[in-house]
Amino acid sequence: MRTTELSPDVAAVVDRLTAAYDLFQLEAEVGERLRRPSPAVRDALCESGVFKLIMPRELGGLEATPTEVLDVIESLSYADASLGWLARSIVTETALAATYLPQAAIDEFRADGFPLVSGHATSYTGTTKEADGGYLVTGTWHFAPGTSVATHLNLSVTSADGEPLVCLVPRSDVWLADNWDMLGLRATASLDYSVKDLFVPERMTFRIQPGKALRGGESSHLSPALLAGLHQSAWSQGVGRRMLEELRALAQRRDPAQGAPVTTDDFFAEFARHYSHVRGTMALMRETWSGIATELGSARSLTDEQETMARLASSLATRTALEIAQLVHRFAGAQVMRKSAIQRFFRDSHAGNLHRGASTVVTTQCGRMLTETLPEGTHWGFFDLATPDPMLAQG
Repeated sequence: MRTTELSPDVAAVVDRLTAAYDLFQLEAEVGERLRRPSPAVRDALCESGVFKLIMPRELGGLEATPTEVLDVIESLSYADASLGWLARSIVTETALAATYLPQAAIDEFRADGFPLVSGHATSYTGTTKEADGGYLVTGTWHFAPGTSVATHLNLSVTSADGEPLVCLVPRSDVWLADNWDMLGLRATASLDYSVKDLFVPERMTFRIQPGKALRGGESSHLSPALLAGLHQSAWSQGVGRRMLEELRALAQRRDPAQGAPVTTDDFFAEFARHYSHVRGTMALMRETWSGIATELGSARSLTDEQETMARLASSLATRTALEIAQLVHRFAGAQVMRKSAIQRFFRDSHAGNLHRGASTVVTTQCGRMLTETLPEGTHWGFFDLATPDPMLAQG
């Protein structure tokens, strides 16, 4: 559901993904069994250019705007929820590395093209010890989508000085746990991974700090929390829209005389209500992210309301998709129990709803911000609010 004018390069990505739609449907069950995209699907994703979506142009990326990211990830997630989830991770992690890595690392990669990166650049569960020319890294990280596609992984650690640091390492240097056996998003290969005393050269490390981006466009300069919210919004929108489309197709195949649930007045009323929610949510996301892009383009800081609305839009889109899944369960009957696209999206929607950035806690915090009932100086941290210490304020 295209909502904005796309640049020619980004439009070409959407066109290539659209051309691969039938392949994605044909190979979806194979991906579920393999717990990762089939080789044909993996190649189609790489050839589409989707993984370069917000990479810097100087490194061969597209520097898509936030509203373009909405369209591309929404479109891919509509085709296959697992592929949308996998792509959002690799798009983000690859762009962060390409945006913040020092020039020495960029020069090293330039000849062979920039790597595809998965992992977690913001879960600082690892630790480091200083070593000659770099660091010895130890740690375990969970749920890294796209490990079968990525060439490298981000290891987020806390350095000896207590500061967050991200280390980029080849996938072959990391121990991957074959533990992805989940109810939903099965084809994402979201494996846990770990290292012990792995040497990482200084040039392959970076810090994600506001105003410290070395290259790239407005989307890659977003805070990791807002970038996650942008992708969560787009993914949820595509998944919700696809479930509605599956319900519509089911209704068109049923004979009202047989009394099927999808031919009742109650169903039609609920379908219309949720259809309006999907359209309204996309309008809210487009308005919110267009405003944010304007601020970023003018090198101005985002307002508290813009930060809040970005998070609220993500939470709303996720909740809308979950409510549509409940609609599927209520009206699709035995179809949701059979192996099919509608069952797969039903399961995937519940798995994706567990993303912390779209939790009810975040929605509650959005309400507190919008009612302006919090102490002056309260601002957003990562997924949580940071409130000034009253004792420090008195001092």
